[in-house]
Amino acid sequence: MTFTVPDRDLSSLEDRVQTALRTSDDTGLTLLGHGEVTLVLELEARSGSFACKRLPVFPDRARLLNYEQTLRTYLRRLREGGVRVAETELWHQPRPGGGIVGYCVQETLPRKRLCSNLLHSESEAWAADFFSRFLDQVEGAVSPTLGLDAQASNWVDIDGELLYIDVTSPLMRDAAGRELLDVRLFFASLPWLLRDIVRVATAKSIFDKFYSTRGVVLDFLGNLHKERLGHLIPGFLAQAEARLDVPLTEQEVADYYRADARSWAFIQRLRKVDRLGHRLLRRPYPFLLPPDVDR
Repeated sequence: MTFTVPDRDLSSLEDRVQTALRTSDDTGLTLLGHGEVTLVLELEARSGSFACKRLPVFPDRARLLNYEQTLRTYLRRLREGGVRVAETELWHQPRPGGGIVGYCVQETLPRKRLCSNLLHSESEAWAADFFSRFLDQVEGAVSPTLGLDAQASNWVDIDGELLYIDVTSPLMRDAAGRELLDVRLFFASLPWLLRDIVRVATAKSIFDKFYSTRGVVLDFLGNLHKERLGHLIPGFLAQAEARLDVPLTEQEVADYYRADARSWAFIQRLRKVDRLGHRLLRRPYPFLLPPDVDR
């Protein structure tokens, strides 16, 4: 079932975002969550409560339309692969200074039903059942041309069914292995002198893991360290062993997480340096940065 995007309220939210960028004061925004790149802002409207993930600014309409088509195809392919995906609408409006701002909008879901939270509050039996259902979803959907960023915080358990919520970066590749996502756009918040260097150096390692069951499971297990859920890893490894051609080990998971955490910490430092440079020059920094991640 689709929902109606509250156009006027979203426009007001973007006004508040612009104020936050201009004043370096984000107290007027309510943060629901965040990834390594983007934030999820809460919007309370008369028609309901919405989770709004602000996208990088699109330079022109052609790149917006390309993203919209890629997003729609990704949602369809995930559903065809058996993944239940949260209803998602793309809202956008032109900016006075040029470019087009966009948000991926979903109805707000109960935070206590996020699987990253449930893995803390529920029993080990629930965790084992969840991971079995998780593996079914991953095996059914993931392929060399369809990827999934499947860490625990990207799933919500609603009435015993897993609902996938993180679709902002559509993970699809063509037959030659090229990303269909506009990767340059999602690296736009890096300092421009380093943008292409970092993209070329890190993009492949960031995206490759999402296109195989083993890589998705490795990333999921590695992120359990970030969620302070490392005690679940041995049991999950035992569950996953029969599903993988090459079993994973605790050491491999730990090594992967350390390397991944270092990469993202480096990228975030670059973004903070760029933000500081803008502020020293008394220029508004055009991106909302996520809070520091306790790694």
